[in-house]
Amino acid sequence: MAYRGWLNTLIDGGATGENTIAQMTEGWRLECQERIDLWQQQVEEDARELQERAECEKAEKEAEEQEEWCEAEKKKPKINNFNSETPMADIIIPRPSQYAIQKIKNIEYVELWYFSPDGCHDSVAITSRSTLDSNDTFGFAKVDGIVALKTIASFKASQKALQDHDLSWHQFDLAKTSFLIHIKKSGWPEKHQQALALFFMLITNHEHRMRPWGEKTLLRYAGFVHREWHDWLAQNQGFNIGIFNNALYNTLSDDVWETERDKSLRLKLVCSS
Repeated sequence: MAYRGWLNTLIDGGATGENTIAQMTEGWRLECQERIDLWQQQVEEDARELQERAECEKAEKEAEEQEEWCEAEKKKPKINNFNSETPMADIIIPRPSQYAIQKIKNIEYVELWYFSPDGCHDSVAITSRSTLDSNDTFGFAKVDGIVALKTIASFKASQKALQDHDLSWHQFDLAKTSFLIHIKKSGWPEKHQQALALFFMLITNHEHRMRPWGEKTLLRYAGFVHREWHDWLAQNQGFNIGIFNNALYNTLSDDVWETERDKSLRLKLVCSS
């Protein structure tokens, strides 16, 4: 009825019926097309928003998964690569106690006894006793960057440890070799490694070794200088341990001779009384 009234109005205004109908049809078509275009635009906009939201959610999910993967990778045990052409070494170096290893990693002084066969056997014995003894005291220790619960006995100084000058020559010779190997494994500066290697070489090849009390004097020199070297390094006043100090050696040699002479005299007095 509304269209009929509008049509009559147009005809009364002088328009023909056919023209009026054509105008109405074109107007209706344009209005429909406009609505279709608006609807199409809305559909495309809604689809675009849905796609953007989906892509954003996908990116967030991938980022979360990547973060979870990275966290999982961090927690995985790490292992270095190996040379598939290299076999096991022919000789296995005895492993010292965790106490000695930690000292080495911290580049601190530690008695050579811990690297001797006796020291390494003592470490194995302590570990074996700790495994069997349920009453052992435990404490936290940082091992290779990981905090672990270990027996106190495994990372404290051994009561059996000897000072360097109290070692036998055989113990000293074996221990210094193991010591040099372990400081290399722990990544000590090359300069320090070379100085220590020269230090031990000069002692073990010293011409006075075959003299009476020669080895005893050389062991005393080695023990005294090795400890002093670490003490002075801690004060940032390090000296070259690879330079043999003959004056110090002669002083120590005199002390050893006097001590041994006094022992000999006292022994003669005891035997003659």
